[in-house]
Amino acid sequence: MREMEIKELINKFEENFRQYYKLLHNLGEGNFSYLPTESSWDIRELLEMLADLEDEIIDFRLKKILEEEHPYLPKIRLERIKQNRLYRNFTLNEIVNHILQQRKSFLQMLYVLPHEQWERTGVHEDEGHIPFREFIRRMVMKDQEILKSLSEKLGVHKN
Repeated sequence: MREMEIKELINKFEENFRQYYKLLHNLGEGNFSYLPTESSWDIRELLEMLADLEDEIIDFRLKKILEEEHPYLPKIRLERIKQNRLYRNFTLNEIVNHILQQRKSFLQMLYVLPHEQWERTGVHEDEGHIPFREFIRRMVMKDQEILKSLSEKLGVHKN
């Protein structure tokens, strides 16, 4: 993978982090006075799911690819993640802080990750060998969908 492509992925990941920060850093438990009542639970559920998914993706998949040779990666089963819901008893502020801190830490790791590491692969249950860089590309794309949904739920409009 060329250095330019890696920089582009890192820049996109960083831009998504900045958007998450801009949307989430002021949220705290009960700080929904500016939102319609029915939106507050949707936002909390979305953030709980995001925190759970990020743990699964970053801690149990991406880092595993970097630490092991061609690790097996079962497909993500949303039903199982929804059932476990690790963050359901956390305050909204704790969930937001976790998401932002995990993103920031992972971004810092991406900055210093040697180029050859981007080509390491994991063996996906359905798709076979997938390089680390492809998982990052997919994460960047999925983030854009999530950010759009969050923006809509928070009533934030881009100019």
